[in-house]
Order: sequence, then structure tokens, then C-alpha cells
Amino acid sequence: MADNAHSKPPAPHELQGHVEQPHGVASPIDVSPQMVLWTWIVFGLLVVVLYKIAWKPILAALDQREKDIQDTIDNAEQVRAELAGIGQLRSETIAEADEKSRSILDAARQGAQEQARVIETKAREDAQIIQENASRDIETARGKAEATLKRESGDWAVELAGKILGENLDNAKNRNLTDRLVEEL
Repeated sequence: MADNAHSKPPAPHELQGHVEQPHGVASPIDVSPQMVLWTWIVFGLLVVVLYKIAWKPILAALDQREKDIQDTIDNAEQVRAELAGIGQLRSETIAEADEKSRSILDAARQGAQEQARVIETKAREDAQIIQENASRDIETARGKAEATLKRESGDWAVELAGKILGENLDNAKNRNLTDRLVEEL
């Protein structure tokens, strides 16, 4: 122990760069040809095992995924094309429906105008017929009224004349006198 007491521990700057290794132990930094060979053998075995076990399934899964993505893209393009066709068909159908509705409305307007003309013409004809019938009825009634008035006037004139003359004429004479007076009027 005495030896230890008199010796000083090495200073930190003395320890830098100098590492003592026990004899027979290799440093991890040292390159050994045996270690390089074993590293390449293990790497090669690992590549072969991974190729057999993992690489083929991974490539198959990636190929399947690529195929699924391509199918999805193709389906999307097909759907897009169908939607474009449907959109165009919808636009054409709407345009056709608009045209048909316009033509139906135009036909309905023309039919309504024609019907209005027919009704107006019929109403005018009916009004004309009613006016003519009324005029005829008025003329007939006027003729009857004039005949009745003439007859009654003649009867009054005969009565008045009979009273004035003081004699009473019989009915046959009255009638003859009345008819003659009516004709004179």
C-alpha cells in the first residue's frame, strides 16, 4: 500500500489518447479479416432469408396494391366518363323538356285564343239572333198593339158617333163602320 500512497493518479490530460487494453482482447475499431468474413456471411444469409421470407411477399403485396390502385383509378375514370355522359344526357333531357313545355304552352295559348275567338263569334251571333228576335217580337207586338188600338179607337169612335147622332147602330153596322175607319187611318 505504501507504493500506492506515493504514486500519484494520472492527470486527465495524460489519459487522453492512451487507452490500455488487456492483452488478447481486440478493439472494436480494429478490423479483423475473420470478422469481415463472418459479417459478409451473416449479411448474405440474412439477404437470402429475407428474400425468401419477406421480399417476395412484400413485392407481391406491392404488386397487388399497385393493381388495386390502378383498378380504382380505371373505375374512377369510367365513373367520371359515365357521369359526364349522364350530365350531358341530363342537359339534353332538360333542354328537350323545356322545348316541349314551350311548345305545349304555345299550343295552349293558340288554342285558348282560338277558343276565345270562337266564343266571341258565337256570342256575337247569339246576340245578333237575340236582337233580331227581339226586334221581330217588338214589331209583332207593335202591330198587335196598333191593331188593337185601331179597333178600340174605332169602337170608341162609333160609340161616340152613335151618341152624337142619337141612334144606336147595331153590331154589324158598328163593325163595318169600324173596319172602314181603320182602313182610312
